[in-house]
Amino acid sequence: MKRLKPELRTDPRYVSALQKEFETGYRLDHPHLVRYVSKGEDYLLTEYVDGENLKDFIVNHPDYFKSRKNADRFLSQLLDVVGYLHQHQIVHLDLKPENILITRIGHEVKLTDLGYCYTDTYIDTMGRTNQYAAPEQLSGGQVDARTDIYAIGKILQTLPCSHIYNKVIAHCTASNPSDRYQSVDELQKALKPTHTLFYLVFGVVALGFIAIFLYYQRPAETIPIVSDSAPELGILGTGSSDSSLVKDQAPPVIQSISSQKTKDLTPMVPSSKTVKWLSNPETSYRELSNSEKKEIRKITLSIIWPVYQQRIEPIVDCIIRGKFDEKQSYSDYLSKAYVEANEDVLARMRDKNLEGKFPDVNEEDVNRVIFIAIGDAQHYYSQKVRHHFNPQTKLPSNPFTE
Repeated sequence: MKRLKPELRTDPRYVSALQKEFETGYRLDHPHLVRYVSKGEDYLLTEYVDGENLKDFIVNHPDYFKSRKNADRFLSQLLDVVGYLHQHQIVHLDLKPENILITRIGHEVKLTDLGYCYTDTYIDTMGRTNQYAAPEQLSGGQVDARTDIYAIGKILQTLPCSHIYNKVIAHCTASNPSDRYQSVDELQKALKPTHTLFYLVFGVVALGFIAIFLYYQRPAETIPIVSDSAPELGILGTGSSDSSLVKDQAPPVIQSISSQKTKDLTPMVPSSKTVKWLSNPETSYRELSNSEKKEIRKITLSIIWPVYQQRIEPIVDCIIRGKFDEKQSYSDYLSKAYVEANEDVLARMRDKNLEGKFPDVNEEDVNRVIFIAIGDAQHYYSQKVRHHFNPQTKLPSNPFTE
């Protein structure tokens, strides 16, 4: 039950607002909008929602929005219901965490409180919440769908994982309405490439690891180690004391990583061990012992450490200090850096000739230990960046101090 306070029950403005809210909400039907049931003289009834508002939900469930899947699901449902309102010529004008309910079962979005909404029938809007109100709303200017889009951006800022929507938030909360997304549909379309890019980046990294793996299997040594160009840029501890990297210097760092030229790869030739195994299915190799796995991991990490110090740490430092080109996400920078740094790592690993050290062990078993170590190192630095933007992110143990 939503009821007017006693002192407001004879105020025609609030009586009219209550009538407006009921008449507007009663004709609507959407799974993520609280359903209006009936109205009395000074009250109205809506369906009961067993849950809590978004503000309380974030406090009581701090880990929920650490999941990108959960955050995307929440945003999708919120945009779906706000888009529905706009299709019915209704601008909510009071979107805020307190007016977004999250159900206890299923964690579904339920939008509530149409008391301040703007419609073709009721154009008078009585109030707002300044923290989420767009500039044109605060100044008494003309409001439209873009006013709600501004509030959506402000709501996203309250999520623990807000950093993953930085570009979307910036576009939503532009001061000039013409610089925002012009509709919910446009905002939804803009999010689709973001999701595609998210998976594409990991796909590219995976392909990079496959390519590196195949390269590592080659007996030919025709590819030089990637040259160390970073010191020339004045960002490393070797050769420079300048740690103030300006924003427009970050792209060349990445460019230097991705522009290294290598000789053409020759077709991969299976090693004699692989040929022997394929030609004789009964041939078997012994398993690596735990001590041998630790030895291989220790060797791998000792090689990764100086490479990552030189190639990854400067980029992580740039990202943490905000000194990078925001036209690209920081995951783009890290993904490119990881692929090239790992090529360097594996080039150095070849010199160790671990296959020769363990001739009676399947090469795949040795490589598996190597790539797990590389993955742990990569995960550590990625989580270090995530922890900076979201302190609630748990940092994994440092593999280099094991």
